[in-house]
Amino acid sequence: MPSRRAVGFSLAIGVIYAAGVLLVALSLGYSIGPSQYSLGGLLWRYGGLVVVAAVPVWLAVRFRLITPVVALVLTTAYVLGMELTPPGPTFRDVAELERLAEPTGILVVENGLYIVRYMVNASVWTVGFLFLGLVEYVIRDMWTRVPSVSGSLPWLSIPAPRRRAIAIASVGGLLHAVVMVWYAARLGVTLSGGFEWLLYLFGAVGMWVLAAVPLYFLVRHRLIAPATLLTVFILIDVQAEFTASVEDPHALYFGGWFLYLGILLIVAGIEYGLRRLDVLQRFASEV
Repeated sequence: MPSRRAVGFSLAIGVIYAAGVLLVALSLGYSIGPSQYSLGGLLWRYGGLVVVAAVPVWLAVRFRLITPVVALVLTTAYVLGMELTPPGPTFRDVAELERLAEPTGILVVENGLYIVRYMVNASVWTVGFLFLGLVEYVIRDMWTRVPSVSGSLPWLSIPAPRRRAIAIASVGGLLHAVVMVWYAARLGVTLSGGFEWLLYLFGAVGMWVLAAVPLYFLVRHRLIAPATLLTVFILIDVQAEFTASVEDPHALYFGGWFLYLGILLIVAGIEYGLRRLDVLQRFASEV
């Protein structure tokens, strides 16, 4: 499908998708109507639902990449399944929970908020789906046993030249850093001692490095495992917010990014070593 038609079709599907999810949420009693938000908040939440669906659909119709769409379908099924299967969301006043006589006007939602959290965190899900599509793009460019991508990008030849690989990895790292810093701020990740600015500076640099390194390995050296594992980390991180918990997985991901980077480097080394062994074995068999 031509590029402009693909964009238009994807946005149309995104609007339909967002409308469907919002209708389900409103039918469950969530106060997420347009009057509940400022213009910026409305665009962020409603627009996020459009984009989170439009990006995987665009990757599918433009390049025939299927994993982002599969991930979107599975995520949507999980969110709607948790909302629509018993027990459904229950809205209780704090006074009811604390057995007070006077109502407080503060509502607590039990067994719910999956759609609300999915909507507000749509940007994080979008980054995960986008990285998943990039991984599939490289895999299908590498292996002749799977169908090649349709309408491949000239500037994303695999393996990419060094400068181009650095540019792609830098842009991907910046996208990851911006979204994850926002996500940390939204969740209220803090540091004891009042040095939040230092934590966010450290985390922002780390979020860039954590994504840029495996993406560079992916497009420059065709190492699949690190970028795949990074995508898994992102999706698990944002999925954990569906379940209320005293522990905050994103605080570890954001502040302890060097631990995740170490895992990615180890995985990259293992994959590189296995690739080298395969080359040596083929050379020995030919000799």
